[in-house]
Amino acid sequence: MKKLICVIAVFFIVLNSSFAFAQSVSAQNTYYVVQAGFYKDATILMESYNLLKAKGFPVYKFAVAGGTRLYVGNYKERKTAESAAKQLEALGFETLILTQKSTAPTLPKTTSLSPASAASLEVSKTMKNEKSQVKNIFIPEDVTIKGIFGSHSLFFFIDENWQLNDNCFFELVFNQSQIKNYKNSTLTVLLNDVPIKSFALSDKDNYQAAEKILLPKDKIVKGYNTIKLSTYHRITEEPCMDYVNPANWLTVCKESYIHIEYEGIPDTFGVNNYPYPYLKVSDDQPVDCIIVVPDNPDDAQITAALTIAADFGKRIPYSNTDIKVECYTDIKSISKDANFIVIGNSSDTENEIFDPIRGTLPDLKNAAIIKEVKLPIDEAKRILYILSDNDEMLLEAARSLTLDNIVLQMKTNTQLISSKIEEEKAAEKNSDIITLKDLGYEDTVIKGIFYQQATFSINLPKNCQLKEDSFINIPLRYTGALDFDKSSVTVYLNNIPLASKLLSEKEAEEDEIKVKIPAELRDSDLLELKVVFYLEPYGFDCKNLRYGEIWALISKDTTFNFPREIAEGRYLEYYPDIFIKNGSLDDTLLVLPDKIDKQYLTMASNIVAFMGHNIKDVKNLSAVKGAELAATDANMIVIGTPKDNAAIKDLNDKLYIKFDGKFEKFESSPKMALIEGYNKNLASIQLTTSPFNGEKHLMVITAPKEENLTAAEMYLKDFTFNLKLKGDAAVIDSDGDIYTAYFVKPSQAPKEKTAQSSPTEKTRLQDNPQFVIYLIFFIMLIIISVYVLIIISRSKE
Repeated sequence: MKKLICVIAVFFIVLNSSFAFAQSVSAQNTYYVVQAGFYKDATILMESYNLLKAKGFPVYKFAVAGGTRLYVGNYKERKTAESAAKQLEALGFETLILTQKSTAPTLPKTTSLSPASAASLEVSKTMKNEKSQVKNIFIPEDVTIKGIFGSHSLFFFIDENWQLNDNCFFELVFNQSQIKNYKNSTLTVLLNDVPIKSFALSDKDNYQAAEKILLPKDKIVKGYNTIKLSTYHRITEEPCMDYVNPANWLTVCKESYIHIEYEGIPDTFGVNNYPYPYLKVSDDQPVDCIIVVPDNPDDAQITAALTIAADFGKRIPYSNTDIKVECYTDIKSISKDANFIVIGNSSDTENEIFDPIRGTLPDLKNAAIIKEVKLPIDEAKRILYILSDNDEMLLEAARSLTLDNIVLQMKTNTQLISSKIEEEKAAEKNSDIITLKDLGYEDTVIKGIFYQQATFSINLPKNCQLKEDSFINIPLRYTGALDFDKSSVTVYLNNIPLASKLLSEKEAEEDEIKVKIPAELRDSDLLELKVVFYLEPYGFDCKNLRYGEIWALISKDTTFNFPREIAEGRYLEYYPDIFIKNGSLDDTLLVLPDKIDKQYLTMASNIVAFMGHNIKDVKNLSAVKGAELAATDANMIVIGTPKDNAAIKDLNDKLYIKFDGKFEKFESSPKMALIEGYNKNLASIQLTTSPFNGEKHLMVITAPKEENLTAAEMYLKDFTFNLKLKGDAAVIDSDGDIYTAYFVKPSQAPKEKTAQSSPTEKTRLQDNPQFVIYLIFFIMLIIISVYVLIIISRSKE
């Protein structure tokens, strides 16, 4: 019995220690992290990462299965994390606060910053100057330079409306071979072919070495600039071996970035600068205005606002837009420090926002006016009025602002539009043939010996598939001073080698290489073409490095011969391209609530702006209110709830996921099971056939309540969320989780996009002290029970 009492005493001592341990771990090592997104696309990830870094957030990436999470901070206080989350939400990020526990010891205060953390700190410091703006351009991935002579070029863009500050620099982060028997290796940085810094490599760290290179602003030009890294890298005293030795390498890390500080140049007065300053195409948050419409806008006024929004999207094809639309009464006064684009007619001028032009308007019965004025409280800000009492002329005025050749003719701050603008019809071009010149590239010249390469990207519509006879033809020129028995060119497409050939002395001035698109790539919506040369000089002697300039040229006339066929079916994977044809919207009609408010106007504008990313010309766009909807041959996008958009009640029978009889919730179905209660707080996006024309599309964005539509809007306006759309019907809950289904079975597999689910974490023992307690308790209980049984059995004997 004494033994039993001792065992029980030990048990309680261990249990008490476990509780003490758990409480200690929980109290001392709990911290909070704000998740700002989950990304599968590296380009979009870096765009968000760079934006947050530029804003001074302690942002970092965390790789998980299937993608990368973007985390902000390791906060000791939840209130601090909540404050950071609110700031992130104000920037348009969907946030989630995660509680983390760690048993790792606290780092000493002298812990050095990583290059990425240093970048965040640097940005935080520079942001103290409120007038200065910051743009950090990171390289998308690590780049390895091999051999003795190597180079790599980075490109960055300077907007014509930027006035650069002195604090522009290139933060170079690199790794290099640990073998350094040769001490004279160097790296030279050139800015637009002008050397700006050289340094020795032998005394630099092997891992994550950092070098800050100031960029002289007088050497930076408007438009595209080039930073070239040129290396002379040796690891031994044997140059012939260093050329082929795989240990001779230097890697430029993706943590490297170009830091640009600038102030916006004040807008010169006149309409011909449009869209500046209302849209600043190179800024991280490019839309810098509020579009203002009457309290109960008519169809033409709504269409004019949507035309402006679509044009914004067209001008920034790779950036998310955050357009805000408000009504006259939402603008209590024009004391806001903002630019405005005001749409309306002459009967609206009693509103305060018309104070700067009241009494100055001409007769607008058969004309429209575009007039820019300075904001009374801040002359750096502008108000652009687009006004007419004639619907046709109002739309013509909005349309004229999408045409740069017309805008450039508006030399003053006032322009009357009194007739339809006659546009010169462009010569019809075969849309199946695209050149590098069409994509904005010029002839690409690469210089240097041995391996040299250049990369180009081309986006294709999501709802198209390349035909079997698709190919790429690449015209080439290169120096005649090569060893043509060894020099070659290889073409890769999405990192798959497709063709190689030896270079020829006879064809050096006019060569070409042609590659056929393999079946596995014909369904891609992004193709990356990489051309890799191996250029060995004639009579090359590794001990006598005297040779002429070695170069090769890839012509801008490289042609992508891409005959395409429209993919079968109506699926959300194909949005927004399913509403686009021949470079413009395909006769698209937005059907909006009968009593429209600023939330619906903003939502419609951002959806149209997202569609605008993929068009070249803003036309074939119109809007109508649900109660006015009649039979139409247009493609339709219907937005709203059954309560505020009469068209949705009429279309309910056409939906895959229907409302119940009272229009208070969605009904469950075999392909989309929805439980009671959950089905009341959802939004739905559904793509089906128009009831008026079987060849046209109908997309319905709806919910039982208006507030639920915000989640659906994110999937239709944001690049990251849009990647997760699939099927012909989807529901999104208030947490942003999406569930999709195919109600019409695809005859061919649509282009796959991965849906987002709720963020989950794998539970680890060290992160869950309570689990440790229970585990110890049950183990001790089992041990005691066994021991008691043994004692009892022995006492009976």
